[in-house]
Amino acid sequence: MLLEVQKSGMRVGLLIGHEGTLHDAFPLEIFSVAVVVEEKIILHGLRDVPTGFAMLMGTIYCLNLEYPRSMKYLFEFMQRVIMKIKPKQCSARIHGLRNRLLRNCV
Repeated sequence: MLLEVQKSGMRVGLLIGHEGTLHDAFPLEIFSVAVVVEEKIILHGLRDVPTGFAMLMGTIYCLNLEYPRSMKYLFEFMQRVIMKIKPKQCSARIHGLRNRLLRNCV
């Protein structure tokens, strides 16, 4: 029942199973990560969040899904800047953010 509530309304995302209370953004005792697409778990039993995120990005790419509108720029930033997939094709907003980050890192 709780799992159904967690997946409710989720277009794409990760479900992170953990033990204990949640004090930080990511709990220390993660026991499972699952990839969710359109309220259905399509991959489960992943051991860590980075693997889950890579599988999520791969799923979005392979199924040719659109990024959720509310998280469009986050996904684009992760794809273009962090993962360096076609970095020259980023939007003006992401290009500006990337330049500001690079300028402040030097």
